[in-house]
Amino acid sequence: MAAKVRRIGITVLIALVIAAGPVAFLDYFLPQHSVLRVVGTDVKRTQKVGVPYDVRFIYAEDIETKRPRVFRNEDTGWGFPWYMKFNSADVQAAARSIANEGGTAAFTFYGWRIQLFSMFPNVVKIKRAEPGTWIIPWFNIVFFTVVIGGGLWLTFWIRRTLGWRRLAREAARGKRSG
Repeated sequence: MAAKVRRIGITVLIALVIAAGPVAFLDYFLPQHSVLRVVGTDVKRTQKVGVPYDVRFIYAEDIETKRPRVFRNEDTGWGFPWYMKFNSADVQAAARSIANEGGTAAFTFYGWRIQLFSMFPNVVKIKRAEPGTWIIPWFNIVFFTVVIGGGLWLTFWIRRTLGWRRLAREAARGKRSG
């Protein structure tokens, strides 16, 4: 009994370790939503591989906790992740307008805030919203429905195919022995 429990525990642990990478990948790159108070914007000159470029930042705070949030606002262009974002100047203008009013906005963004590496989530879209607005993540719902449905279909297809092969082998063995 103890060996069986230990084997199940090890199997679960291995499955969690294997799943951690894809889950972290999806958590980073899939869109997230927050309704926040916009408090300001800024443009900072930075360098990447010796090439200077401007990075736009949007400053916000959580409505209830007043916890500050900082977002970068960069175009993704045609590269990965495929948000096809080419309007960072327009997003910055909208954020500046909302900040001047002291208003709240619904942020759509991807990424994590990692202070150690000066990493900021990237804003994909911003629009005015009232505090307490609830945003349904339709893209994430459809994405996970397709992925889980496809995984289940693939699992059943493989099991059915292996079942047919097993039946064919048994039938062939029955013909040889009989």
